[in-house]
Amino acid sequence: MRLKTVFLVSLALMMPVSAMGGDLRIESARSAGPSSITGGATVMGWDLSVIESGNNGWFCLPDNADTPGNSPLCGNEPWLSFLKSYMKKEKPAYTGVGISYMLQGDWPVSNTDPYASGPTQDNQWSNDSGPHLMVLVPDLASLKGISTDPNNGGPFVMWAGTDYAHIMVPIQSHPK
Repeated sequence: MRLKTVFLVSLALMMPVSAMGGDLRIESARSAGPSSITGGATVMGWDLSVIESGNNGWFCLPDNADTPGNSPLCGNEPWLSFLKSYMKKEKPAYTGVGISYMLQGDWPVSNTDPYASGPTQDNQWSNDSGPHLMVLVPDLASLKGISTDPNNGGPFVMWAGTDYAHIMVPIQSHPK
């Protein structure tokens, strides 16, 4: 059974999510975090439609076919609220601490501009942040004093000074 799961996840990572059937999207989504969380999580598409209902208050999204790389995501309710606001370009209104896993890595992204579509001289563009956790805090002022340098070798604030600021926590060493 484990070999089947490895095969399905490998296959899922090689094809766009739009071409995946429900089972492959579920396998891709569940690869974003630890099985103790993803096993009971609701699996959704990037349009936030439910693919498979869960029972533990967490959600998982499969790799996003609209972005390069492999970037499934799992998070708790504050992260779902955050994502809904981000997608609508509205100010987030979560009230609790948000935790999200991206254990397969991320798509290319700016560390300073939440909506940047490519690198500029000053937007600290990253092609892959590697496996990481992301932490939301309701009081963005509490992020002051945490590094905003994505190459500092440890946690840093992404999108500092915006309504979408959050802490990125690398799971493995991040190249400087």
